[in-house]
Amino acid sequence: MMVNVGMKKHVPVLGKIAPNPRVTLSAAFALACVLSVPVFLVLSLVDWLFL
Repeated sequence: MMVNVGMKKHVPVLGKIAPNPRVTLSAAFALACVLSVPVFLVLSLVDWLFL
């Protein structure tokens, strides 16, 4: 059995089936910003302490 076979089965809830989720460009940009700021701060702190 393939891994994605189980995910292709749509389960109706109250007679409605939700569309598949999609990653939008704005969500990708927001995720990149949220991840880049802490990484920048940690790397800057490491650079300041050890170099």
